Amino acid sequence: MSESLLRVWNLTKQFPLKGGLFGRQAGSIHAVDGVDFHIERGETLGLVGESGCGKSTTGRCVLRLIEPSWGEIYFEGKNVRSLDAGELRILRRDIQIIFQDPYASLNPRMNVGAIIGEALIIHQLTKTRRQFEERVVNLLETVGLQADHM
Repeated sequence: MSESLLRVWNLTKQFPLKGGLFGRQAGSIHAVDGVDFHIERGETLGLVGESGCGKSTTGRCVLRLIEPSWGEIYFEGKNVRSLDAGELRILRRDIQIIFQDPYASLNPRMNVGAIIGEALIIHQLTKTRRQFEERVVNLLETVGLQADHM
């Protein structure tokens, strides 16, 4: 049996509630509480739930955009919670969150090619303009779109 691509166990995120005269912690809000899942290669996971149930917080914790309070996160056998900043930057090339609200996720002023190309620029995955254009065309064709969508 092969190793899971992503394995999350007992993921928990609590946000402190401050109160009182000196702003001491008066309690906490459990945004995510004991979430477990694993994803095998070729699988897709959709987190579904009502507003405020912790979907986005779970994704942000997996990417360590916010630090989890507890739990284990392994991507391709590597402990994500032990990665340093440089290793996290590399990891974030392979794992990304796609939010449910397309108006918050996609810029309507950008065409599909520019949106795809933005990640290539951010992660410095191409060196020349020609490599950039070839890579965007290849990615579009991979998902069944034509280069004229650029």
